Parts: sequence; structure tokens; C-alpha cells
Amino acid sequence: MIKYRESKISAHHNYLVNDMLTPGFVVGKPNDTEGFYFLADIVLAGESMPRISCRLLAEGPGNLLLELNWNRIQANPEGCIHQSIPGGFQILRTTGDVLLEVQTQAFANGYLTRIKAGLYDENGVLQMEPLGDSISAHDAEKIVLDSPFSSSA
Repeated sequence: MIKYRESKISAHHNYLVNDMLTPGFVVGKPNDTEGFYFLADIVLAGESMPRISCRLLAEGPGNLLLELNWNRIQANPEGCIHQSIPGGFQILRTTGDVLLEVQTQAFANGYLTRIKAGLYDENGVLQMEPLGDSISAHDAEKIVLDSPFSSSA
């Protein structure tokens, strides 16, 4: 039996998620005020920087580590460090461990962003983890965004 997966490719920018290309995706519920979420929003034509917004929690039940809004730190109770790297940025915990890495590569016809992270929800359940060059998104709310989340919310 053939198994089909939802996929939609942007001509401008894509994220590599679950070993497929997608213009944007959501894991968790961004409109919730306290729970885990990870939003890789659609990048508009003329732009190359991915739009990452997220609420990242400790591996155990519920402590907030960091909140990002469009790649900028909004809340940072653990004192994580936002560091520029070639083609993107990474978030380091105070221990020096990489919490999140976002790196975009330019091609002749567009951009590809790869995300590396091991991220947990408020119940301590793994929601995102590395999968080769891709990120595996478990229980993705919407694995393919049809329009920018900020305009559809």
C-alpha cells in the first residue's frame, strides 16, 4: 500500500521537516498563553530570513526556557544566549548546549532552512528532534501553512 504525505513546496523559501519541503509549519498551539509551540512561518518574497516564533520548555514538566518572536528573544528566564552563525542563529543554554539551531542556505532559485533541536512540550513529551538534515515534527498542528500564520491567526 502506498502511503501519501501532505507536501507543498514554495518557489521562494522552504523548511526541511519530516524529510520533506514545506513553506511553513506549526507544532503545538501558538495562541495558547503558556504551552509549548514552534512556528516556522512562511517567508515572503524578497526576504530570506526565516520567521521563527516559539515557546521552549525544559525537558521536564513545564518550566519556560525561552520565548522567541520572529527570531527575537521575548522572555528568557534561564538566560539563554542568542548567537549568530553563518546563515542563521543558534540559541545556547547557560551550560553551552545548543537548544535550537536555525540555518538557511541560499540556492539559485530560493532558500532552504534547516532546524536542529530537541524540544519538549509542557508534559515533557518530545515534540521535535533531529532527523538527518531534517527536523522531525511530532504531532504537528499544521505541517504545511497555506498563508503566513500572522495573517491567518
